Amino acid sequence: MNAILLESVLFIALIAVVGAFVLSALGYTPFGTRLKQTANRKRIEKQADLTCPVHGLQREIDLVRLPTGEALCPHCYQEAVDGHVD
Repeated sequence: MNAILLESVLFIALIAVVGAFVLSALGYTPFGTRLKQTANRKRIEKQADLTCPVHGLQREIDLVRLPTGEALCPHCYQEAVDGHVD
């Protein structure tokens, strides 16, 4: 019984040490900084892709995908297709 308890305690301690190592590696090393910068860059690029220069920020679900893969806001698409705005 004591062996099982000791093994459980050591396993939990191992998980805590590995977790502390990972958190410190991500928080205080250049690798962690690079991961944070990459995540921030992706978030900013996604927001920039959703922003129309004329009509502002749009929801991703409202954007119209062209066959080329480019996304247009619904207002710009309506202007391009109909030639006028409501």
